[in-house]
Amino acid sequence: MLNLHIIGVQKAGTTALASFLHQHPAIYVVDGKEAHVFDHPLYSEQSDKSTFANKIYKSKLSNYLDQPIVCDATPITVFRPEFIQACYQYNTDAKFILILRDPVERAISHYRMSQSRSQEKCSMLSAFLLEPFRLKGIKKSASWKFDSPFRNHSYLSRGCYSGQLRNLYNMIPKQQVLVLHQEDLKNQHKEVMLHVFEFLGIQPHDIPPSQVYVGKQTTVRPSDRLARLYASVYFFIRRENPKKWNKIINS
Repeated sequence: MLNLHIIGVQKAGTTALASFLHQHPAIYVVDGKEAHVFDHPLYSEQSDKSTFANKIYKSKLSNYLDQPIVCDATPITVFRPEFIQACYQYNTDAKFILILRDPVERAISHYRMSQSRSQEKCSMLSAFLLEPFRLKGIKKSASWKFDSPFRNHSYLSRGCYSGQLRNLYNMIPKQQVLVLHQEDLKNQHKEVMLHVFEFLGIQPHDIPPSQVYVGKQTTVRPSDRLARLYASVYFFIRRENPKKWNKIINS
């Protein structure tokens, strides 16, 4: 049974962490890293949700060799409480890892990813300004299509970590949650990995640091500087900062 979730945040190193964990002999990361079970557009419509989830997971364990830990790293999970709740209901003993990143940098990286996938036609500044209108009404929907603006254009919304952390701790016992920071994973690799192994209750394993994903170089437009400034003000007004996040984590 799946018993480890890397639930986010998107563009914060979830791919790197999943790659590192997959090198541990006690861990199997599902094929493709992201199973997208509980955020699947059809999940909420299932009368037998466990069977639906089991079917998807079974199809993503092609090289499974009875490792005691099976990990799904679907980073959109933390963004919506119903996704978190579904994960927990599937296995109440599962553990959850969340990686945080500076929300401004995360938003910019998210924008560039959407742009590279031809999911975004607007400039960065326009995309940030248009986000509330693009997402209006979508959060009330019970089904999240894979091409939804909710997934592709939620640049700033996903950086509002305070509410996501509160939702997480309201649903999951704290001892089953580990929160990391992207910069620590990059700059203190060995120490962070030892902390992860301790959290998972497994023996340490030597996994060298590596740059798993390198973003493509993109042309910086003059308006991109205004977009960065707008994002900084957006998060400042909402008091989204490490001090606030740590207070929630440690309360």
